[in-house]
Amino acid sequence: MKIAQFASVGQPDQVIECVEAPDLGEPKENEVLIDILAFPINPADVLILEGKYGVAYKLPSRLGAESVGKVNKIGKNIKDFNVGDIVLPLDRENWVQQKMVLASNLVLLPKNVDILQLSMMKVNPATAYLMIKKYVKLNKNDWIIQDAANSGVGHSVISIAKNLDLKTINIVRRVGLEEGLKNIGADVVLLDNNNLSDSVKKLTDNANVKLALDAVGGDQVLRIGDCLEDEATILNYGLLSGKNIEISSHQTVFKRIILTGFWLMPWLQNMEKKEIIEMYAYLSSLIEKDIIHVPVEKTYPIEDIKQAVAHAAKYGRNGKIIVTPNGDNFSG
Repeated sequence: MKIAQFASVGQPDQVIECVEAPDLGEPKENEVLIDILAFPINPADVLILEGKYGVAYKLPSRLGAESVGKVNKIGKNIKDFNVGDIVLPLDRENWVQQKMVLASNLVLLPKNVDILQLSMMKVNPATAYLMIKKYVKLNKNDWIIQDAANSGVGHSVISIAKNLDLKTINIVRRVGLEEGLKNIGADVVLLDNNNLSDSVKKLTDNANVKLALDAVGGDQVLRIGDCLEDEATILNYGLLSGKNIEISSHQTVFKRIILTGFWLMPWLQNMEKKEIIEMYAYLSSLIEKDIIHVPVEKTYPIEDIKQAVAHAAKYGRNGKIIVTPNGDNFSG
């Protein structure tokens, strides 16, 4: 069995390796053996390889926050899953050809849905869904502003917001993205600029914006804060700029803007399993209807994990990089 692991931190494509690992054998009574069909390479994975993520890893270590798999074998006490089922593992270490998972850490997914899209469902769509639903009460036609709008989370925010009758202001950092984002439902797309607040007011007819979603950090947040109404909330979930967040005392004191962070892991650890199942059922239904669809730039075999990670770390991609560790034929 092949796995991807790293024994040191540094340049991501140099420290990641594809290595042979022992076969996993038979599942215990409450376990399920699954074949990993596909896993995406996320920015957090790259940060982990660089040693810049907020969690320390004991090395050597496997990694990979998400994947989609097919049930290969089940333990004798398993009643909710059958061989051939498509499943979402809720645990980590997904950059492997096979893994053994407790049945309690699996979510059953519908069959005949795009496997590559399902492989990206655990993190980005769930992050978008929870940020939209859990922090600010939003009513029909309310506005959300986000940066990194062309990212996986950004695409999911646009699609989910559209499905919930919410409107989105989408800030991007390079030209040529407006048409693609508007095609998936973005209401406003504009380049970041020093007069962002004036641009947003003009394009939204002075709309009151209650919620901002930030994955960039730095002075981008300062400009977004000027676009918000009093007592609005900024959710930070990334630092693509590599710079700490900037926010003014006027925004915090006089506008009483709330700045807080979002991290998916504690949400999944603390949510009831029923709510997790319901969330992923909703998200998979949006994928099945092609409401959520994240572009994929290229797929790689696990043997080419170095090239895949190098590609994923490049700025200016037009889609996700996905690894298919057991081949591209998902019907077998």
